[in-house]
Amino acid sequence: MGFRFRKSVKVAPGIRLNVSKKGVSTTIGGKGLRVNSSSRGVSIGASIPNTGISYNKNLSTRKKRPQRTNYERIQQQQVKEEKILEAKQEVAKYEAHVEMLTSVHEEVNDPIDWQEISTSLPPFDNGQDGPNVIVARESVESYKPTFRDRLFNRIEARKSKLLELVEEAKATDNQLYNEWKDNVKQSNRILNGERESWNEVIKEVNPFEDIEELGSEVQFVFSPTELNVTVTLNVQNQQVVPTKVFSLTKTGKLSQRNMAKGKYFQLYQDYVCSCALRIAREFFTILPIDTTTIHVYDEVLSDEGSEHGCVLSVKIERHEIEQINFENIDCSDTIETFTHNMKFLKTKGLKFIEEVR
Repeated sequence: MGFRFRKSVKVAPGIRLNVSKKGVSTTIGGKGLRVNSSSRGVSIGASIPNTGISYNKNLSTRKKRPQRTNYERIQQQQVKEEKILEAKQEVAKYEAHVEMLTSVHEEVNDPIDWQEISTSLPPFDNGQDGPNVIVARESVESYKPTFRDRLFNRIEARKSKLLELVEEAKATDNQLYNEWKDNVKQSNRILNGERESWNEVIKEVNPFEDIEELGSEVQFVFSPTELNVTVTLNVQNQQVVPTKVFSLTKTGKLSQRNMAKGKYFQLYQDYVCSCALRIAREFFTILPIDTTTIHVYDEVLSDEGSEHGCVLSVKIERHEIEQINFENIDCSDTIETFTHNMKFLKTKGLKFIEEVR
């Protein structure tokens, strides 16, 4: 119920000033005949006392100009369109996030062929001019003074500048040659199984950046005797997997509702399996290892509250994963083709399991 306010003040005989929420008006006259004037127009009222007979008529009303009416209509339409656009953007953002969760395994770094790098030829023979110096010397040799160079006596300055470019080219070529030497040394250490070099290259490539940006944590340790790596992935499902579903109504408004438990658990399982596949692919792409073992840990609700434990453990061999076409796969089904432990219930999600050995 809205709050109403009205106050009438007598300012002269037969004249009253009225103040209300709608504005200010004046009334001239008494009970029999009165004239009311306000920003909305002028009206006249007449009545016969003790009969209940009355008469009211608007003598003039304030009409909006067509230009103002059109302006207000456009403004209202713009506000409506902006709200619809905002709703569409929210839905698009939600759908993109869900798509990202189930396609983590698809974005993998380009393979590194350490064997090819270790046997690669230098960019130029040591002691000879490099490619940048050759180009710079050609510029010096082909320089021909122009009329303006002679006129302003700047031939020597031009030559001096070109010779400076030759020195800069030497520095660039030296850097190019040193990078080649460093790459060859690094590739030999990688191929020889130096674990420190393995850690360095993983740190340099940083292949799990996007997974960690979602709130998860990737930790790994290399076997000291075998070409194996063991990875522990700590997932923060409450931060990563959405619990709400965003959609548009028929009128373009944003609809937000709780995600069905079954759908949430399935999305969570797909995300966990997608991350596991991505981690294995990255290690096989970057390093010459044979086996990747991944243990996924997370918080799971139980009757006693929230508990932390292993929800997926999988061992993947290089020859197994190289046979898979990762386009349009079901990540959960793919995980089941490897040696693994995973227990999934449609009504309760992933349950705790033992790590594979």
